[in-house]
Amino acid sequence: MRRNAALIKSGLLFLVAGMSLPLVVMAGDWRLTDSVSADLTYVDRTGQNSSSGLVLQVSPGLRLSGKGARSEADINYRLTTSVGTGSIDPKNLSHSLRARGRVEVVDNAFFIGANASARLVGNSATSGIVDSINVNTDGSQSYSMEITPEFRHHLNRYADIVSNNRLNYVTYGGDNSNSNDSSRSVQTNVGVRSGRIFGPLNWSLDATQRRTSYDDRDDKNSTYDLGLGYRINGQVRVRGVLGYEKNDVQTLRTDTDGNTWKLGFDWTPTQRTSISADYGRRYLGNVFSGAINHRTRRTRLSLDFSRDISNRRSAQLIDSFFFLIDSTTGLPIVDPATGDPILVNIPDLQQFDEDFLNTQVRAAIAVTGRRSSASLTVNASNRQYEISDIDEDSRGLTLSLTRQLGDGYNGSVRSSLRRAEGTAGGSSDTFDVQLSLGKKLSPRTSASLEILHRNYDGSSSNSDYTENRIGISLRSSFL
Repeated sequence: MRRNAALIKSGLLFLVAGMSLPLVVMAGDWRLTDSVSADLTYVDRTGQNSSSGLVLQVSPGLRLSGKGARSEADINYRLTTSVGTGSIDPKNLSHSLRARGRVEVVDNAFFIGANASARLVGNSATSGIVDSINVNTDGSQSYSMEITPEFRHHLNRYADIVSNNRLNYVTYGGDNSNSNDSSRSVQTNVGVRSGRIFGPLNWSLDATQRRTSYDDRDDKNSTYDLGLGYRINGQVRVRGVLGYEKNDVQTLRTDTDGNTWKLGFDWTPTQRTSISADYGRRYLGNVFSGAINHRTRRTRLSLDFSRDISNRRSAQLIDSFFFLIDSTTGLPIVDPATGDPILVNIPDLQQFDEDFLNTQVRAAIAVTGRRSSASLTVNASNRQYEISDIDEDSRGLTLSLTRQLGDGYNGSVRSSLRRAEGTAGGSSDTFDVQLSLGKKLSPRTSASLEILHRNYDGSSSNSDYTENRIGISLRSSFL
């Protein structure tokens, strides 16, 4: 059954990518890039789940990005097939997908957006770093798919009738996943927006209902909001929302219904800098969110922070991911060493679908020079679970340096540190450092030698391990 489920999920991923292609084959600026890598790695792990042996991996990948007159998309997908020898048990098929697209089906009236993700996740906040080689021991594969239909109807210059809807599905696969891990959600919305006649003043009315179905329960949420905003000048806009919410969710709180409010602003002091922030109140107490983005000719900086209710399934949806964005293109910046988007570490969560109050700060910076590039990502979060009363803290830092050495050679260093503390599972510290030396063999082909050292220190008995890897990699492209 697990094998059939894996095949079905693999087919769904290819279906999502395949459905996107007809939507973007239009006039516009589109770019399709490919890569395929073959890796042979020797792994030696001592301590918990000790193992050793060779792992052969083949990883084809595609990235399609661009924008047309009525469509836009950014699809980044990589499939990794792994075969192990000795006592190593890698995941035979693992997927990495970050896809987002939008199409204007009917001119200025009907839009369809879609996004999908696939990534490897840990079993708990103290799982440490999970990849395709150790995921069968320490984690599982997650998948998410979402469709966002949007309708608009213009009432001349006075107002627009809108309907923004969401349908999404989240599931997991692997030796550590349960048969009841899947969940789905349907959100319906109808609203009215102010028209051009109101000038710098804008207003909105919204009614939204969401139903999230798990194997053992349904969560229901309803919100009714009145929004007001004013554009002070070309740089500053202020806004506020008054509303009412009704929630039928699992929690120990005695009351989940009541009035809500939120105040916020958007400030764009220059074309290179944007700042936004919101502060308000819900049934769970004070909530806030904010973001800062800044760029120079060689630097990109992004930071966001928030406090609100969340859960495990929400963390798998691509809207929860935090990328380092290139403001000139609106697309995630790609790590030159791996070809993958620079993504801030996402803390691994307890493997049950329980809401938690999430307070988090995430930041990323990338600096690009003529021959060198560097990126740094940082995250810190606290999660307070609504039923089990589990309290977790997670912190993570990743530093990556890449240097062109001349004569076709390049070198890179990547290091990360994670710390997790919780009332369930104790605490853990994970440190790893990876060194890579590459050589360009032709315009499309390169080879590299890679060395990885990883150390995991957990508070529970016999959970510590040390892992060392050394491997060779051959990478090429054909398009």
